[in-house]
Amino acid sequence: MPSQKSNPNRVHITRPAYVSYGHPDLDEASAFALDFGLIEVDRTESPVETRFYRGYGDQPLVYVVTKTELPVFLGATYEVESALDLDRALLVPGAVKREIMDSQPGGGERVSISGPDGVPFHLIYGQSLVNRQEPPLQFEPLNYPADGDGNETRKPRRGKGQRPQLGPAPVHKLGHCGYRVTDVGAAVDFYTTYFNFAQSDTLANPVKPGEQLFVFLHIDKGEIYSDHHSFFITTVDEPDGSHHPAGAHHAAFEVHDFDVQFVSHDFLVNAGYKPFWGVGRHVLGSQIFDYWYDKSGFVLEHYADGDIVNKDTQFVELTVKDNLSIWGPDMPAM
Repeated sequence: MPSQKSNPNRVHITRPAYVSYGHPDLDEASAFALDFGLIEVDRTESPVETRFYRGYGDQPLVYVVTKTELPVFLGATYEVESALDLDRALLVPGAVKREIMDSQPGGGERVSISGPDGVPFHLIYGQSLVNRQEPPLQFEPLNYPADGDGNETRKPRRGKGQRPQLGPAPVHKLGHCGYRVTDVGAAVDFYTTYFNFAQSDTLANPVKPGEQLFVFLHIDKGEIYSDHHSFFITTVDEPDGSHHPAGAHHAAFEVHDFDVQFVSHDFLVNAGYKPFWGVGRHVLGSQIFDYWYDKSGFVLEHYADGDIVNKDTQFVELTVKDNLSIWGPDMPAM
């Protein structure tokens, strides 16, 4: 495992909060958000038209869309441990402003940072949490192979069928967001020096050994477990020679399980949305994944069954080639 940074002024992040995007057509963006499984909680008209969405967990919002002339990524926001962490955030190179977020659900105070390549990164403290809205599950318990059908432990669903209806996959939380940058090493150093991110597994360039193309970062909580990655950094240049602008790679939202993902997958296909990649299971992080394009071309992911890690977890470096998924379709060009 890479050595951890010793900066005493590191900003202590606790979890991802929400991601923000600019869309020319908010009605299209809203329709996608609802079909993706998000819950609209508020709208504002001033200073700019904005719509806010939550999941069924305790976060007041996980996704924000704002009216803009062209599609634009407006940054990921992460919750911090204390107001002192906002003071520390103001000392981070690229810090641009501190503001009270009283016009959005949950409120709080936020510091905005222009990170590597100018990609916005935000920290928030003092949000008011909301009551969890557990959705009704469509699925009865699973039956597994047993020596006899009388085994109620292995075959708990008795006299009932599985009859789910196609529909949105209820989103629990924002799980992670990934940024594309021109210099992966420099960006990883920035985020692990100034924030309590620590490297998890990495993916290297199969053509140039030692060159990291994906670096997965978890929130360093010492012995306490956290998601395998709450943030990741990847390059603007793919091994196949394709190039992308710096900005968002994708944002990922947790759903209940594999069955929910497939019900949602077919629902989104039938609704005319464009799939990017899935359904499959990742190697690093283990998540069952399903990636979709929204109407502006941003990529959002449903995922389930991801790993959790701590300071004692052993991590590996693999190459991108043949190490993106255990099963599922091959990854298309993005």
